[in-house]
Amino acid sequence: MNNFIESNLNNFKTNLTNIATKYKRNIDEITIIAVSKYQDCNKINSAYSSGQINFGENYIQEWQEKVKFFQNSLPNLKWHLIGNLQKNKAKYLTDKVFCLQSLDSIDLAKEIEKKGKFEQKLKVLIQLQIDKNDQNKSGITIEQAKLLRDYIWKSSKISFAGFMGIGPLDIEINKRKELYYSFIDNAYNLWKETNSINTQPILSLGMSSDYETAIECGSNMLRIGTAIFGERNKN
Repeated sequence: MNNFIESNLNNFKTNLTNIATKYKRNIDEITIIAVSKYQDCNKINSAYSSGQINFGENYIQEWQEKVKFFQNSLPNLKWHLIGNLQKNKAKYLTDKVFCLQSLDSIDLAKEIEKKGKFEQKLKVLIQLQIDKNDQNKSGITIEQAKLLRDYIWKSSKISFAGFMGIGPLDIEINKRKELYYSFIDNAYNLWKETNSINTQPILSLGMSSDYETAIECGSNMLRIGTAIFGERNKN
């Protein structure tokens, strides 16, 4: 198992380095999130042993089970919640969450403010809508994102770190590029209107099927599942 995961990670990193060079990107500025949804803990342990420290989970209950399983055995592991979070699940957020990538409403932010249990501020990404015609993906409009961004800046429990986007499943490559470039431009414009103008936002865009396009367009964080772990076990 460990050899399989290690080989996949090494192959992916080699390919990513070549892509970064192709588009004149600094590979050191691109973070890989290993999407471990539906993956068993042995695979996570293998990826961690191979140098991977950032992991992405979609569901609160599955994430809680994995946190409990590992306890303090993987001290540098960073959990990212990347799936849609219902308001009634905000009470389960703790300092074990390194980053919530899917913040998509002021109502959810208010619930986190009210019920989240943190020693320090929770790092969050605003999930921006990429394609208004894609009914399968969540995310908020630019207008809503401005209001959410302003709320976060006043929050005592939430720290604004950047933006996340999920692209359409099936779309022509040039249209995908157009949407991704627009996402990056919108993200930077929203970021520059804050007082974090001298820092760079996290731009979480790109998965196993589209990460080259995401890198070309400016992403600095990739959410990679299949290319690292293989097919998911949905049982």
